[in-house]
Amino acid sequence: MRSTGTLLKEERLRKGFTLEQVEKSTKIRARYLEALEDDDFARLPALPYIQGFVRNYSTFLGLKSTTMLAIFRRQYTLKEKNKHEVIEEPIVVAGWQLTPNKVLAVLAVFIFLALFSYFYQQYRILHAPPPLTLEQPKEDGIVADEELPVFGTTDADSTLTINNEPVLVKEDGKFYKDVPLNIGNNTILIEATSRAGEKTTVVRLITRAP
Repeated sequence: MRSTGTLLKEERLRKGFTLEQVEKSTKIRARYLEALEDDDFARLPALPYIQGFVRNYSTFLGLKSTTMLAIFRRQYTLKEKNKHEVIEEPIVVAGWQLTPNKVLAVLAVFIFLALFSYFYQQYRILHAPPPLTLEQPKEDGIVADEELPVFGTTDADSTLTINNEPVLVKEDGKFYKDVPLNIGNNTILIEATSRAGEKTTVVRLITRAP
């Protein structure tokens, strides 16, 4: 029977999707999608997250998620059984006896620290304000044109507005909008908002000469 990763990859290629397109639609990082297609569970987070990835990825590709999850569970269980068994006989290292219980305790601590580190990093990423680089206009100034091109880059997952009007952010994070100017002083407010609601704001004061 073909593996979960093989089925997902074949369906993705058949439908002509890139990993980046799938990441954009499912919000699953491309590196996790690649690891899932390679059946490399060591590069993936804890089991509940992998099951969520399989479910969401399958649904996106139009595959039956319950069937894909059943295939994954059999595959995952088989891999776990094939792992090297914990050594039953105690090993004495420099007068210290290494027993199976001690090995399990060390593994438990390691797993706890790894999970803590992962969730902490995810928390920081989710609650950090999105980057916002304004390439034009770089600073306040005086212009004579009726419109001012405003463009720059932010996080591709962010929502961007210019003077409270939504602006499309491309997959590479770039955005562009021609902003009409009134004669006199104009305030241009550029605001990027992350999925967690964190905001980054840039303000430019532009004067249009009569």
